[in-house]
Amino acid sequence: MTTTSSSEQPQAPERRSIDQSKIAYQKPQPAGMVPDVFVGSALELDGDEREWVPQSDTVAFRPLVLNVSQGYYINILRVRSSGVLSRHRHSGPVHAFTLRGRWRYLEHDWVATPGDYAFEPPGETHTLVVPDEVEEMATLFHVTGPTARRSDTKTFSPSWSTRSGTTRQSGSARTM
Repeated sequence: MTTTSSSEQPQAPERRSIDQSKIAYQKPQPAGMVPDVFVGSALELDGDEREWVPQSDTVAFRPLVLNVSQGYYINILRVRSSGVLSRHRHSGPVHAFTLRGRWRYLEHDWVATPGDYAFEPPGETHTLVVPDEVEEMATLFHVTGPTARRSDTKTFSPSWSTRSGTTRQSGSARTM
């Protein structure tokens, strides 16, 4: 008769454990959550001109996200001339990442260059300037809340003003 001890009993095949960190989240997302937005080649500045919304002959923006339900937008502002763009203020915070060229605010002593980040606190009035020697400036802005432009009458109005003073509505964009 052959006997086996418990340590010699046949073992069950080894089970591989599943790495839970590699499984997509399966539960419901929060109610009212806006959908994800993915913009391929978002920082491609020399791509399709149809993706740019002109504000004047030398100023355009490329909308990445326009979220009206949560009150923010993300766009790339492109300026192809030097000069004063606009005096304005924002009711919410603004984050700016300079991609090309240089720009500054008359009210500050710093100059933003490619790779620089600037934070604008809510309520600050500032005047965006592109220096004379700059042929093109491009900056990604994440803006929360409305923007109020300051006109020559020294009053603020919530509109998009071009350098020439005319007001334009933006074209199509990803609106949420």
